[in-house]
Amino acid sequence: MSSKVISMPEADNPTRAFVADAVASGRRNVVLDINPALASLSATLVERRANDEIVMRFTAPQSATQGNGVVGGGTLASMLDLAMAMSVLSRLKPGLTCATISLTVNMQAAGTQGDFVAVAGVDKVGRQVAFAHARLYDAEGTRLIASATSSLAVFAERA
Repeated sequence: MSSKVISMPEADNPTRAFVADAVASGRRNVVLDINPALASLSATLVERRANDEIVMRFTAPQSATQGNGVVGGGTLASMLDLAMAMSVLSRLKPGLTCATISLTVNMQAAGTQGDFVAVAGVDKVGRQVAFAHARLYDAEGTRLIASATSSLAVFAERA
């Protein structure tokens, strides 16, 4: 009697799988409501550019505005952080995921309630750490609102 070893498929981050598939297949204007953080900002994957940067659109809700009518810095930082994470996730192999370990944000201009466009790219993916960058623009993509860099831990998804 022979015994056959059946290996279970490795766990995978469903966000990684969804975004990686959308980017690899060249899909455009993909609504990213696959997790609460992305859904809360009405995130959309607009496109992947020839230089492998991804373009995302976010909508800052009324609840993210301060008394002076501008969107809070934390919300802008979240948009940049999510864009960089999606860019890294799109490049990781199945079974791997990432988490931000360092985030540096520089604000250049005030942003008002409504849509923003983020352009994010990966500088390097190592065995344990990935490095990414992003720029956040107004809805037309012409006025720079903020920019960021991040380091993200790369690790196996837990089952």
